[in-house]
Amino acid sequence: MASPLPAEPGPAPRRPNPPYSSLPELSKPFVIDPANRSYRHQYSNVYFVRLVELRPIVEKRAEERWKAVRGKPPLLPRILNLQRSQLCYIVGTVYLDMPLKPNVLEDMARDHWIVPPAPRPKFFSAQDAVHLEDESGRVRLVGDVIKRERDREGGGLVTGLIMAALGMETSSGDFEVVDLCFAGLPELYKAPGNVNGTGHEKVKGKGKGKAEGMDVDEAPLSGQDKTWVALVSGLSVGAQEAPADLKTQLLVEWLTGESGGPSDQLEGVRVARLILAGNSLTMPVRGTDDKQPKRFNASNKTLYPSHPTKTLSLVLSDILSSALPINLIPGPSDPAGATLPQQPLPSVMFGGPKVKGLECMTNPAWLEVGERSFFGTGGQTIDDVYKYLPSNARLSMARRTLEWRHIAPTAPDTLWIYPFPDADPFILRQRPDVYFIGNQPEFETALVGDADAPTRIILLPSFTKTGQVALLCLETLECKTVEFEVPTWVGEANGHGLGGVKEEGDVKME
Repeated sequence: MASPLPAEPGPAPRRPNPPYSSLPELSKPFVIDPANRSYRHQYSNVYFVRLVELRPIVEKRAEERWKAVRGKPPLLPRILNLQRSQLCYIVGTVYLDMPLKPNVLEDMARDHWIVPPAPRPKFFSAQDAVHLEDESGRVRLVGDVIKRERDREGGGLVTGLIMAALGMETSSGDFEVVDLCFAGLPELYKAPGNVNGTGHEKVKGKGKGKAEGMDVDEAPLSGQDKTWVALVSGLSVGAQEAPADLKTQLLVEWLTGESGGPSDQLEGVRVARLILAGNSLTMPVRGTDDKQPKRFNASNKTLYPSHPTKTLSLVLSDILSSALPINLIPGPSDPAGATLPQQPLPSVMFGGPKVKGLECMTNPAWLEVGERSFFGTGGQTIDDVYKYLPSNARLSMARRTLEWRHIAPTAPDTLWIYPFPDADPFILRQRPDVYFIGNQPEFETALVGDADAPTRIILLPSFTKTGQVALLCLETLECKTVEFEVPTWVGEANGHGLGGVKEEGDVKME
């Protein structure tokens, strides 16, 4: 007669419940009041506010950087005050004249229309010209320094960033650059009543994160004492492929402690909060019947199926039933509008006020978990910066946005945003503990900043394509991934569909 397995000694694991805040003082600029929404304002206001706010910061850093330069080059308050052969430095907004960048005015001026070419993955070319402008005028930047900055790995220039340039005007009217200066990393966010801005005492010792292979400050904590935050991007609920929904179900079972071995169940229970960073719903696909012309007086049917929203609502309900709170951030494929900042998805889509523990947020969004500040986007900002630079290193691009103190410098040039009349909410006035970007090609992470006040950058891949979930430790900022795989279906190669399933799935740790 079979006997039951002996139970492990000790109390049953409980899900941690760290303090949480949506940081309304930092999130409020991203919320657009529907009653006062207006698109009559000019985008020049955004550029003007950006220059006015970041120029004093850049000027101060430039003065410190170049105070030991021979001749003590002065700061010219206006670009039009340039004098030939005078060593000086100027501050302004970068503008890139890029021949490959789409131009709506040129398209409208064409006499003959043809099929448009496929969109380019990048606008960068050797014919690009870099300019620096302020309220008075614009000057072209030339020299080897500009070329090296544009071509080097981890560097690059994009339209819309604020910087200072040291050099002199040439005989042709251009500005030959000797050195460049940016705003630099902002101060780490300090919550009220938090002295060091992290909420945790500084610990000694170093450990290595498995997912990245780099040194991180790590406290001597066991796996049962660590508190984790799970970050997922690109669930794409409602996709046509069956494995996508199966991966999501495996994720739900792992988070609720219903799958895997005892160690997997224990790790899933130690997750204190789930952050869904964009593209939780798949792009709608019109059916064959919807493409056919409708007869007059025929009944109006919905063009798109509603099952993706219902499926996502069930997924969220299953996760919330295990006392795991969720933050839902929209992405490019979610029904939250095409302009940034995207507004929160209506909670009525997922059950309304009766659903407890679900918070629909804007994109971008600020939040605080366990006295660690989080700031993230759905990925549109880095995707647009990627088009301007020759490199493919997206992690370096995310690091550069922190150094520029602006997460979306290419807006509103090539990235659609709301025309704010007197503000630029995308300016980074404070640096978060965790900076995450969703819907990226692959998982990457790094630490930036000082050793006693670092910021963890996390690039989140599409869960549908990779099955990867990022886990961040609140105590140590350690980061690793959990990967969910769906086995190959037996008989799939023979055209038998989903028959002959042998395994449910497996969880692979990296």
